Amino acid sequence: MDLFKNKRNVIIASIVGAVVIIGLIVAIFLVNKKSSSNNQTDQNSNSNNQEQVFTLKPSDIGLSLSAITTGKFAGNGVEMTISKLDEITAIDYELSYTSTGSIPRGAIGHIDVKPTDTTIDQQMAFGTCSDVCHFDTGVSDVKITLKVTKNDGKIYQVEQTYNPPAQ
Repeated sequence: MDLFKNKRNVIIASIVGAVVIIGLIVAIFLVNKKSSSNNQTDQNSNSNNQEQVFTLKPSDIGLSLSAITTGKFAGNGVEMTISKLDEITAIDYELSYTSTGSIPRGAIGHIDVKPTDTTIDQQMAFGTCSDVCHFDTGVSDVKITLKVTKNDGKIYQVEQTYNPPAQ
């Protein structure tokens, strides 16, 4: 009878041990799955926050574009003026246009806006300049795209097209 009791105790202990081990494996699996799901949700919400860009009209920031009439870019570029700088901390700009032969061209830049700034003026040439400027001809389809960062961290996009005077 002792032999039968010992076998029964061993079987019961084995079953209980197996149930405990299976329970631990299931618990670990569920915790890892929940943690992975939370991380994915956090990553999605973070990327949605980072990608959210609001739009503004050019008039909201006092954006105007005009031909450059004096200086080394005279007749070969556009001057961007921004006169409403309240709460703006930085401006990233992209100038895109097409030149003779339907060749896409452009330029990019960044402007840090100081709290004391009341107006920003930025000249952008239709061409390249290092020691000597080489200007593009037949410029058309001019577009300025701005990424405006405000002091609350929100990012806004502003777009405006420009028709250069005939060359």
